Order: sequence, then C-alpha cells, then structure tokens
Amino acid sequence: MSIRLAQSGDLQAIALLASQKRRQYEKYQPVFHKESEKALELHTAFLKDILPKENNLVWVSEANGHINGFIIGVVVNAPPVYAPGGKICFVDDFMVEEPGLWATVGLGLLEKVLGAAKEKGAVLANVVCGPLDLAKRDFLSEGGFTVASEWHVRKTD
Repeated sequence: MSIRLAQSGDLQAIALLASQKRRQYEKYQPVFHKESEKALELHTAFLKDILPKENNLVWVSEANGHINGFIIGVVVNAPPVYAPGGKICFVDDFMVEEPGLWATVGLGLLEKVLGAAKEKGAVLANVVCGPLDLAKRDFLSEGGFTVASEWHVRKTD
C-alpha cells in the first residue's frame, strides 16, 4: 500500500469511489443523498478544479496500481463565531473501498491529511460521516473524534 498526493490521473478512480459512497448513502437517506444522473461527470470536473489549489489536501491510497481509498481535506479559517485556536481542516470526502480497510488505509490517509493540515496552521479536524456509515463512525470514534453536529432533513411538502 502506498499513500501519496493525488495526481490528475487519479481523478476518475476517485470519482468512481465517491460514486460508490453516494450509492451507499442514498440507501440511508434517499431524499438528501439522491445521486444526480450527472454525478460522475460533475464530480470529476469538481476534482479537477480543486486538485491544484494550495489549501486543498487530496491524498490517495494505492495498492498494486489500484486506488482503494482517498481523502480530501481543505484548510480554512474557522467560522468567526467559533475560536478553536486556529484554522480547521474540513474533510468532506473520505472513503475506503471496503469497510475492513479503515484501520489501515483510512488511518494512513487521515494521518497524511492531518499532518499536512497542521503544517498549514490547522488545529482542528472536522470529518463528515453519515449516521449509518457504521464502519467509518467506529473508525473515527476510535481515533478520538466526537460528534459535533448532525443534519436532519425532510422534504418541505
């Protein structure tokens, strides 16, 4: 297993893994997480746009030439109403190909992003995780993360 900075040639593999996660989350919450028919195309374009930006931290895990996990963090200022003591690393997209890879691939990816974020002044990491993504939730909990907020959704009709 090799964990490295993502390159433009990795974007299709990242987008395909993200699509796998969207399908998983759509089963949990079909209203909010309903996948767009153009999701793969739109996400690939989004990834191409964010990859070169300085505050974006995009890492992949590769085993035998195959991308089996990725993480995308962005270092930003904390919302002005909070004072965590510095910048935060916001991680929205973070997944591994199979639940059993969290302890190895997930840990390696998270360590890389948190290390890079700390070098950029981040003092806090905020990692997004769906409420029924139990393997990821357990991994984060075991790593010292606690739930800070949840989103509750419903249709407006």
